[in-house]
Amino acid sequence: MTDPDQKRIFLIASANEKLIHFLDSSIKGNVQNVTIFTAADGIEALFKAENVFPHVLIIDPGIAKMNAFDLAGSLLRRKERLSVIFLSPVPETDHFVDEVVTGQVQYLTSLEDQHLVKNCFLKALDWVFAGTSTSYRLRFLNTGDILLREGAKGDYVYLVKTGSLRAYKNDGEKEIELGLIQPGEFVGEMAYINGEARSATVSCLTPCELIEMPIGNLDVVLFSKPAWSKALMKTLSKRLKKSNEERGPSED
Repeated sequence: MTDPDQKRIFLIASANEKLIHFLDSSIKGNVQNVTIFTAADGIEALFKAENVFPHVLIIDPGIAKMNAFDLAGSLLRRKERLSVIFLSPVPETDHFVDEVVTGQVQYLTSLEDQHLVKNCFLKALDWVFAGTSTSYRLRFLNTGDILLREGAKGDYVYLVKTGSLRAYKNDGEKEIELGLIQPGEFVGEMAYINGEARSATVSCLTPCELIEMPIGNLDVVLFSKPAWSKALMKTLSKRLKKSNEERGPSED
């Protein structure tokens, strides 16, 4: 079962100190609870992966002692969950076509676009953690990503670990703001309570890390996680208070 508090492990394979420093700062600035290892060449990268297998492997195409694609292929053939980021344009020859389609392998073409870099890290982690079959799992989304769509079937409930989201409804071409969702709050819980379709659209205002729970397993998960049950009660209490304030004082 995925532990939502486990370390996110990155391995950077590069001998370029300036590049390593940039990536180290970018990862730590966008990913919480992270451990970063570095390797100056492909052989060292394989050795370090033997000791602590990474969630995300970032490869400089100029890596020494081993071809970058051979390094990635060697680790991808293992049964571990691994996402790979090549710091290069998409090659003309076919490499890891299926993995690129699924998002397991990415090519980061520019380090100057911070949004692109951040999105690449989050997409890599999302593939690793959201791809496992568990009673709950981690999701990593970037600014502007849509978590829930109004009218869609509600299959999951989410607990926000980091980041902020906004909920809104569409009235023709106009958006009606419903409120903000902050860390420690649930989102999508009404589908669990009333079994109806999503009543609002929810999008990310910042990069977000969430715990995703299938509605069918939520009772068991909440029973095993009292702190999450308390968070759900606090969320429902906040929603009820907001609803009462908008309705105004009742008349006798």
